Amino acid sequence: MFKRSSRSLLFSAALLGCSGAALAAPVTYYGVDTTPGGVVPVGGNAVTARTNFLNGLTSVGNESFSAFANGQSSPLTLSFPGSSGNLSATLSSIGGTVIATNSNPVGQFSTSPSMHLDAGFGSTLSINFLLNPISAFGFYGTDISDSGGDLVVSLTDTLNNVTTFNIIQNAGGINDGNVLFWGFIDTGVTYSNVSIRNTSSSDRFGFDDMVIGDRGQINNVPEPGALLLFGTALAGMVLRQRRKAA
Repeated sequence: MFKRSSRSLLFSAALLGCSGAALAAPVTYYGVDTTPGGVVPVGGNAVTARTNFLNGLTSVGNESFSAFANGQSSPLTLSFPGSSGNLSATLSSIGGTVIATNSNPVGQFSTSPSMHLDAGFGSTLSINFLLNPISAFGFYGTDISDSGGDLVVSLTDTLNNVTTFNIIQNAGGINDGNVLFWGFIDTGVTYSNVSIRNTSSSDRFGFDDMVIGDRGQINNVPEPGALLLFGTALAGMVLRQRRKAA
């Protein structure tokens, strides 16, 4: 599923009738399966969201973390194909340990064979694209918020504006071993950093199958209907806040 983010969940009819330029924002893609049984369910919500996301892009790469040694910790240097050369990225951790692993210690699992990243308790994934700002980003997450907390994704654009998405707001936790996909495509803004964190220090989660793209790799991105802003598509993005980075 996909949805166009907004600065507020409340839109007047007049705002909905404004030009596309006035409402420019990332198109986001979200789906979650709460009881996947250690795999990404075929035809499930997560894989459907990822398929819709990939349909908006061309010639992008996928990072499955299988090239990293078991137990290798961040920072990790990543490389993806771009429209005019490679796109480089550096994945670091803040406030906790992030390692590449082939084990599933507390419910996380690899969404493609063998390896994924284990984001330890209280950790924030920080992914920098300073050399090659991006226009698209997506990932699978596993076993997120089963111990409570919110999953928060923050995008920093090249002008240091920060856009924050609360993907899961569930302090009571959701099913152990869940899987979700979240991604965005933005035809108008490029981004130099993506950070992903859980607000609970008692939750750890898996991160896998990361995809990025630059503006030249964007295909025809579908425009969601205005009513989707008020429908179930908002399940993955409860509030979008834009602020100027300090």
